[in-house]
Amino acid sequence: MKKTFKFFLVIFLIILILLAYDNKDKIYVFYRDNILKVKDNITIERNAYFKDNDYLYVQNTNNFISKNYNDTLNIIYSIINSGVSSFTFYCDINYNSCIQDVESILDNEYILSTINNYVHPYNSFDVINTRYDKYGKITLSIIKAYTEKEINLIEDKVNEIINNYINSSMNDEKKIKIIHDYIINNAHYDTSLEKLKYSKADDVLVYKRGICSSYTDAMSIFLNKFNINNYKIASEDHIWNLVYLNNNWLHLDLTWDDPVSEDGKDVLDYSYYLITTDKLKEEDSSKSHKFNKDFYLELKES
Repeated sequence: MKKTFKFFLVIFLIILILLAYDNKDKIYVFYRDNILKVKDNITIERNAYFKDNDYLYVQNTNNFISKNYNDTLNIIYSIINSGVSSFTFYCDINYNSCIQDVESILDNEYILSTINNYVHPYNSFDVINTRYDKYGKITLSIIKAYTEKEINLIEDKVNEIINNYINSSMNDEKKIKIIHDYIINNAHYDTSLEKLKYSKADDVLVYKRGICSSYTDAMSIFLNKFNINNYKIASEDHIWNLVYLNNNWLHLDLTWDDPVSEDGKDVLDYSYYLITTDKLKEEDSSKSHKFNKDFYLELKES
């Protein structure tokens, strides 16, 4: 009788070992999520440039166990928006396509640049490196577009401009107009072959030359200082600002309001100053302002 019991016990243990081996991945994930309770201990630090704004395309989240594609998109946005340099999140045990979805987002330059457009310029990235394992542990390492030295230089200039030209009695539209005019009157669009060297906010604010990305970043930094909801909007070859003012999303394009004239004279224009999407189409029928409404959903009905 004892021999029979021992025999069946051995068989039972062998079956358990085989089952455990076949399901070791799920057992590990169950242990991680329910015994170690990793998901209950995930918090993210947010720096001073975090934007507490949700948009139709991406929203901030405190849930870092992804269950679907939309969760993954929001997690990646939240990580970049927070300003951290490295962060780890996880796939839910039943989210079988999680790693595939992470790769599809991080390998898609258009999606990544769109996410970058929603965050503060100082938190925008230059490079994102990714590590993950087969259990759904994903770590993003972020190299920022702006260095601390560049941020300090810009902040000194921005505060100087605000102190000299802005006061608390002004409404938001007045503040925007003053900054719009200041940047255009004090910067020139760079037409050299080295234009990629002049792509950041410090180029137009400090060095007084830049391309569309530098105009747009500079304006965005001021808008965020004024607590005016905004993000950057892009076509295939151009970028400009979108501003939420008086319950409307309006286009603001400083680059095209600072045209390059044939005689080299400075020009200050208002053709692209806080205009609707319909007006934008009237002003420019080319592809330069043709944006993808599947990404900039606030304008989908326009």
